Amino acid sequence: MPSSSSARWVRLWLIGLNLGLLVTGVALAATGMRRAQFLLAMVPVVFVPFAYARLRLHRTLVSAGGDWRGALWGVIGVALDAVMVAQLLTARSPEASAWLNGSPQGWIGPVWFSAHALLFLGYAVLGLGRALRRLLRRALTWRRAPAAASDVALVGRREFLQQLGVVGAAAPFAVSLSSVPLSYDFRVDEHEIELPHWPPTLDGLRIAHLSDIHVGGGMNRQRLAEVVALTQGARPDLILHTGDFLTHRSGDFDAPLYEALARLHAPHGQWACLGNHDYDDPEGFARKLGSAGVTVLRNRVATIDIGGQPLEVAGIDFLFGTTRAAAYQRVVAAWPPRRAPRLLLCHDPSAFAAFPEDSADLVLSGHTHGGHIGIQLGSGHALTVVSLAGIPDQGVFRRGDLRLFVTRCVGFYGYPMRVGIPPEIALLVLRAPRRPASPV
Repeated sequence: MPSSSSARWVRLWLIGLNLGLLVTGVALAATGMRRAQFLLAMVPVVFVPFAYARLRLHRTLVSAGGDWRGALWGVIGVALDAVMVAQLLTARSPEASAWLNGSPQGWIGPVWFSAHALLFLGYAVLGLGRALRRLLRRALTWRRAPAAASDVALVGRREFLQQLGVVGAAAPFAVSLSSVPLSYDFRVDEHEIELPHWPPTLDGLRIAHLSDIHVGGGMNRQRLAEVVALTQGARPDLILHTGDFLTHRSGDFDAPLYEALARLHAPHGQWACLGNHDYDDPEGFARKLGSAGVTVLRNRVATIDIGGQPLEVAGIDFLFGTTRAAAYQRVVAAWPPRRAPRLLLCHDPSAFAAFPEDSADLVLSGHTHGGHIGIQLGSGHALTVVSLAGIPDQGVFRRGDLRLFVTRCVGFYGYPMRVGIPPEIALLVLRAPRRPASPV
């Protein structure tokens, strides 16, 4: 594809953008800010693929519409890039950026980013298809037609593909825009989970599993009231939270959260662990949750009585760093031996592989938001980017007698927004093993 002046300066802008984010991450890391690691990781994993899709789309538009239209599109794109990055960097500072992250302008960055994420996936699939086609042609030693006979066909084909590329590039933007209402389309999904050693006395126990509420921004008082009404309507015996209650870093944005949680009631209470967004002031936050009726379990086990049957509920803190698996194992090893059925709350589903099989009957997690981007195939199954990366995204996972349930979560953090994956208030109905029928 021929180069152009607008493509050159757009490329320079995107290179500068990624370098600027790297420098910002390094500077923040020097001050000891924990989120600097997150920003540094996002550049190669998120923003470099974004830049690739941006530049490739720009070149497609230039080829189809001319350089002056490409220059106009380039200016608009740079402005949207700037808004997206500004929203990302200020997402947890509501006082300084209420106008930037409010509604509806707060959706500009997520829509812009997620559309290019879909474009990148499309380009990757097309690239793989072309590579396989070339290999097939070489394997079959196909012969090319004479160049003179195919020149006209090649020109017509090139123009057709350019127009098709413009039409195809619009699809991810349409999908992203249509996913804005999906992001807060709350629903209750019921999941029956049979556990190998679950006692008959607890058969049919109903658990409301909430995760990643992310109060703040779009998750306001009105939407929280809807979540409360749906959860109460499910008639749970027990309400379990698996972290990431918060979005911002300071201010009173979280006040609606405690009001909402205080209106939730279940016969056997509310229990929670903390997620990776809940650690700016974990002790103070745990006290606020406690005042709203939620007991926070920080690397400890509690026992509750359900009709004379003891049930252990354990909670484990989200652990940061590169040696998380060993750290999770040490926490569990320090707990007293199991004396009853146990539910283990852990925000991070990737920790499932580190837990001993006898550490619990069921692990409950969130964190992945159901995979963010994908195709929902059922209440607990989807084709998502997260699952393709080998991370548990949603539904039930098994390892020996141990089970993991990952909810699609209630809210989301904004990057990327939900595309094709709806939120979820999970209602788990736990079942004892079904005994085989006696022979007649």
